[in-house]
Amino acid sequence: MLLVLSSLFGATGGIPAFNRLLVAAAGEFAAAQGLPLRIVALTDPVDGPPPAGVAYVPCGGDRARCGAETLRALPQHPFAILGHVNLAPLGLVARLLGRPFGVIAHGTDVWTPLSWNRRQALRLARVVACVSSDTAAHVVSQQGVAAERCLRIINAIATVPEPPPVQQIDSGLLRILSVTRLHPDEPKGIDLMLHALAGLPGRRLTYTVIGDGDARPSLRALAETLGLADRVRFVGLVSDAERDAALAECDLFALPSSNEGFGIVYLEAMAQAKPCLAARVGGAPEVVLDGETGLCVEPTVLAVRAAIVRLSDPALREKLGAAGRARLLSHFTYDAFRRHAFELFTRLSDPSRRSDG
Repeated sequence: MLLVLSSLFGATGGIPAFNRLLVAAAGEFAAAQGLPLRIVALTDPVDGPPPAGVAYVPCGGDRARCGAETLRALPQHPFAILGHVNLAPLGLVARLLGRPFGVIAHGTDVWTPLSWNRRQALRLARVVACVSSDTAAHVVSQQGVAAERCLRIINAIATVPEPPPVQQIDSGLLRILSVTRLHPDEPKGIDLMLHALAGLPGRRLTYTVIGDGDARPSLRALAETLGLADRVRFVGLVSDAERDAALAECDLFALPSSNEGFGIVYLEAMAQAKPCLAARVGGAPEVVLDGETGLCVEPTVLAVRAAIVRLSDPALREKLGAAGRARLLSHFTYDAFRRHAFELFTRLSDPSRRSDG
């Protein structure tokens, strides 16, 4: 088995977290089937820690090296999995070598038509594994991939923490948290949150934003312009432990993003039994069930503001948070991820499951 991934170690975010789960499941499948396993990681630093017992090639962001390592490894492995659509053109070489390949589609990367070579690679892949049904629908409609080639592969979190301790809740204070990248070209909804909060001057609340990026200065300036400087904190990057502690301490996790193919951060909030406020866009409504584990609203200031007001009710937050944790435990654990991943590996390794045409 050859896995070519965009990032694995040394990076934060949903895709590296997904890839780490994929490598864990691949290791189990390879061991059970007696298959070799090799990992090529495009952006991993060359001096990073290798996963135990796995042939691992970090490429330090060198695309030429990543391509060369992939070409060298392809003849030695029965199939390949390309962990991002940007890596999909390598599948055209795999096809020439008679090696079946699969591609992982994560979300916004497939919402609009790709370049010809990426689109062609997706159409020739034996399987396109999609992290949400919404992503699969875009793969079919925007990239022209046959629906039978698509496989829904859920996201998950590696370990679910123990239930959070019961807190003494100050019902008069609402502590809201967002965790996200802050890039100007990614509409994560932080500006919507700020404008929504500015319309609630009489409510006792705090808003903390964890994450960093080039949009952080402009968002901080917007908070000051809106008169929110005393209620909003931008704390930048933090450790996973600090992020989990912040999730445990908040009352509401809010990320009305228009840019989520799935949104693993909602799972991290659900693990802490926190209700989620999400936008009714992309894959988020498949994670945050509106009215059951949180609220999914249109990505507008008025809709977000109304949801915040509604979620000011402690009893509602407790009900939604408990349901969210229960949903996580029943749908989004590593065991569930592994079952889906094994289906992907089986389609690629079993000639009777092929749909190459």
